[in-house]
Amino acid sequence: MVAGMTKYAAFISYSHADQVAARWLHQALETYRLPRALIGTPSAFGPVPRRLPPVFRDRDELPASGDLGEKLRNALADSRFQIVLCSPRAARSKWVNEEILTFKRIHGEQRTLAVILSGEPYAGGDTECFPPALRFHLGSDGELSDDPAEPIAADLRPGKDGKRLALLKLVAGIADVRLDALVRRDAARRQRRLMWITGASLAVMVVTIGLAIYAESQRRIAVQQQLLANRSLDFLIGTFEIANPATENPRTITALTILNRASRRAGVELRGEPAVSARLLRATGEIYYNLGLPKEAAVDLRAALMRTPEKGEERARILLKLASVDFKRGDLAATRRDIAAAASAYPKNADYAPVLDAEVIEQRGMAEILAGQYAESARLFGEAAARYAKLDGDHRQELGNIWMEQAQSLIRLKRFDEAERLFARARAIFAARFGENHVLTATAIQNQALADFERGDAGRAARRIDQALAIYEKVLDSNHPKIASALILMGRIRTAEGDYGNAIRALDRARNLYARLYGPRNAAVGDADFYAADAEARRGATDAALERLARTKSIYDENYGPEDPDQVELLMARSRILARAGRRADAWRDCNAGALLQAKLDASDPELPRTRATCAALAAPG
Repeated sequence: MVAGMTKYAAFISYSHADQVAARWLHQALETYRLPRALIGTPSAFGPVPRRLPPVFRDRDELPASGDLGEKLRNALADSRFQIVLCSPRAARSKWVNEEILTFKRIHGEQRTLAVILSGEPYAGGDTECFPPALRFHLGSDGELSDDPAEPIAADLRPGKDGKRLALLKLVAGIADVRLDALVRRDAARRQRRLMWITGASLAVMVVTIGLAIYAESQRRIAVQQQLLANRSLDFLIGTFEIANPATENPRTITALTILNRASRRAGVELRGEPAVSARLLRATGEIYYNLGLPKEAAVDLRAALMRTPEKGEERARILLKLASVDFKRGDLAATRRDIAAAASAYPKNADYAPVLDAEVIEQRGMAEILAGQYAESARLFGEAAARYAKLDGDHRQELGNIWMEQAQSLIRLKRFDEAERLFARARAIFAARFGENHVLTATAIQNQALADFERGDAGRAARRIDQALAIYEKVLDSNHPKIASALILMGRIRTAEGDYGNAIRALDRARNLYARLYGPRNAAVGDADFYAADAEARRGATDAALERLARTKSIYDENYGPEDPDQVELLMARSRILARAGRRADAWRDCNAGALLQAKLDASDPELPRTRATCAALAAPG
């Protein structure tokens, strides 16, 4: 058969235990589009195509049949290359070894490519990853000889090629193109894609340009907005130009890298252009907020506010976003102050006022959560939802979000049935609007799991958090903070179930994810250790629990200072752990310190009498 006329680009041989990697590689090869500059250039298999021919994966594509050997040989004969996924499991697989022998006998030995998943090549024993047919050449009789072979291998082990370079090595071999040319053009294409991805994240700063045009002097304002849009686009292009793969490693250029550069440039280089600077800083601030970085968000939003006119929709929206940042930081006074400023920043007869009115009421509901007034927050959320329902246009996403916020308040009031109905409504509206496999749908399911957990139904909570996490891992990048948030809840649920080992594994995975995203001193890293300490204590590992709480305190001190509600929770958690270990005097000391700090922060806190009663019980003989 002519090489260029083979039915399959490659035949993937692998152990059943490595099927996850096989599925990824199969999809990656079949969906990879070769760079435009290489398409049509000559190769040993004819002109380079836009896409590779189909890739054969026998576990999926061979039909059930009594003549398996014939069909397997036909598939191997119809394949241009063979790709062997190498691991200790594959090295011990008779099936994989026979596939390699059969392919070599049909096509020779130059078209078998190796991908190392785990283990070591030529190590022998349990760590050997190359099957025998890959380690040695065939003899003239077609049988395996003792002459060592040196197969071409891509390496997916940690710290080696990585998925992208490994894929490009395989594509280069299968398509008969130079690897350096493929890598160079692929990097340039990925850089352009990065521009579009990050540009989409920053799209709000371009989309909003041209929207706030008022009645007077329509043509003059339209011209000004066009100039603003052009200037913003020039700024974006300039930001991406400094992310040049010719001068830095493309693998280290992330969306957060571009965001940090855009933030710095908008604040420094555009001081003389306040309108442009304000729009860009508002956009970077909102993206920082969405990434779970409230400190960075607050800096950019405050800077945007200084460059924004005293009245208008733009100022109101910046202030409302600042109120959200204040809420995340637990600052009730600042939250209320920014909401009040937003409410007075726009005329009530403006055409956009009804939407902002609903948003202001929603934010007031959030403020009442910080104040501990959960019944009032639930009422305000209900009012905001009613206002959204009356607005023109599609506001299903806003309605779903408000229902979830209202349900959170109802959970705190232990009105679990009402909360469940609201979460179910939010989940249904998100599924109808975006589909079952969507982040918002998964968020609603995660909130349902939280409600189950709070009402003591750990079994149903576990099923739901597993479902939410499965969706997140399907649609989000593996390092997304929403995955870490779900893992935190999963760890707490597993702790409640008494499954302490899996609880700690989930919480440590969340901890490591947060550390990679935000650095090891971020408050979220401390939160993961805080909950893991409870699991450690419950399984009897008191010293490990106290060590985790010590790390948490160090992080909380750095992020929140010594006087913060989270420090109260930390002291009370330490007290519980010490009491469980029989160290009542130490437990009383921490409990009393927590009560004193709680009273200092808010002497009217309704939980304070319960805290004092807990401390008194520890002080009593017993």
